[in-house]
Amino acid sequence: MKGCPLQCKWCHNPESRSVEAITVETSRKLNGKILRGSRTFGEEIGDQELMDLLLRDRHFYIASGGGVTFSGGEPLFQPLALETILKLCREHGLHTAVDTCGHADADDFTRVKEFTDLFLFDLKVMDPERHKEYTGTGNERIHSNVDLLLRSGARVIFRVPVLPGVNTSGEETERFLSFIRERSHLAEAVHLLPYHRIASGKYRRLGLTVDMEELEEPSPEFTKELKYKFETSGLPVTIGG
Repeated sequence: MKGCPLQCKWCHNPESRSVEAITVETSRKLNGKILRGSRTFGEEIGDQELMDLLLRDRHFYIASGGGVTFSGGEPLFQPLALETILKLCREHGLHTAVDTCGHADADDFTRVKEFTDLFLFDLKVMDPERHKEYTGTGNERIHSNVDLLLRSGARVIFRVPVLPGVNTSGEETERFLSFIRERSHLAEAVHLLPYHRIASGKYRRLGLTVDMEELEEPSPEFTKELKYKFETSGLPVTIGG
């Protein structure tokens, strides 16, 4: 779902930041000729039309034990639409997950949690000032919302992007671990998500500049070592998710 309240400098879905559809010019080579065209990121779709699309894959959900995940952008940037489609999924017996950055009105979380089977909740940067520097906003509301969900009995998995030089220092790792340990009896797991650079082509197509061109992908060895540290939180930890 398009639209996001954060402006993360490492964002891998820049086409989803704006709630509006974005059309960009494209070009490609074919038999030595340049073919020019356009591509639009985003489209409006009605609730029932979307539900019809989701139900086409119902046999895959049943076979895999999975369901429908709403992400973005930030799905709670469109709270009423999200609530409506979550209700429809519940009526059809589909398992639902909401992948959220956590920066939304508490009332919106309260409304959608009744119809959400699992929250994939991002913890991007723990230090408040660094969080504001790298995402454009503080993290107080985010932490408040995750506590609201945990206290209500919602299923929550923490998702932590692995961003070398941004949120992987010893001090920052300890902040993560302290926060997670205090909530390990309520949350389910931690997913570590290694940063990747595959979104750079999107920025070029959108006419945007990559804010953190120097940001490197973490090595498998570094990520595995970080996994061992996060396992001391008392929760199961996986790389990816």
